[in-house]
Amino acid sequence: MYEIKKCSKVTDSEIFKTFTDGFADYMIQVEMDEKYFINRFFGPEGNVRELSFIAFKDDVPVGITLGGIKEGEHVKTLRCGGMSLIPSERGSGLAKTLMEYHEKEARDIGCRQLFLEVIKGNDRAINFYKKMGYEKVYDLNYRKWKIDSKNTIDSPVDDRVEELAYEDIYSLRDTDYSHLPWQSDFPYFRNMECNYYGIKENGNIVAGIVATDKRLIYLWVHPRYRMKGYGKALLKKVITELEPEELNVAYANSSLVHTFCNYLNMKMEPISQYEMYKWLI
Repeated sequence: MYEIKKCSKVTDSEIFKTFTDGFADYMIQVEMDEKYFINRFFGPEGNVRELSFIAFKDDVPVGITLGGIKEGEHVKTLRCGGMSLIPSERGSGLAKTLMEYHEKEARDIGCRQLFLEVIKGNDRAINFYKKMGYEKVYDLNYRKWKIDSKNTIDSPVDDRVEELAYEDIYSLRDTDYSHLPWQSDFPYFRNMECNYYGIKENGNIVAGIVATDKRLIYLWVHPRYRMKGYGKALLKKVITELEPEELNVAYANSSLVHTFCNYLNMKMEPISQYEMYKWLI
């Protein structure tokens, strides 16, 4: 009934049309042109055409699942970067078929687990993924920080913040073992235009931040130097240098990040997600 092909065997236009047609009635409106979609979903989002599948019915594309490798937790993982079916094919078993292709591909290339994000409240999708063997593991929260009082963020180490390179910030992962949401993980923002700042002690980086003028992507301070103003100094550098009107923040299950966001009066966004995993034995 369906012909399943790898996305490397079809055109970008077919990929784009299938994805956007499937999201036409989604709870969050997806509005983007083809160039933006391809550059984002096969760029920072980490999807690969060879690991993505598209379904045809009577030569018409009707469903798609995107896939890409995620190794941020030092476990080779195939991430589902999006699945979309046109409305008339929902409930037909096509979603199960596409996810079976997705899982088989993961096993074939030596992945040990599967991973995806799903919006809380999308019960139909959540229940489907549970039936496919996925479990909810992390809660993914989004916040918005309106910058309206720049001068209230002061720290005794303000003058020690310096501009760094990606490789400098990446060295923090030798010590920072915290779980990072995909869009705050290093493989995601590595090829984006970001700003990197940090603080060193005895030549070693002990605190770092990654941000744009729209997003606060990553912030980490070595436990030995917490509660001493290092985080505030990094934030002050970002808002002084980049002059954002507001910053968007995403984080998963961290009491330290949660309370720090509360301290800065960052407002919780109405949309949140689950991160779901399936271990491949």
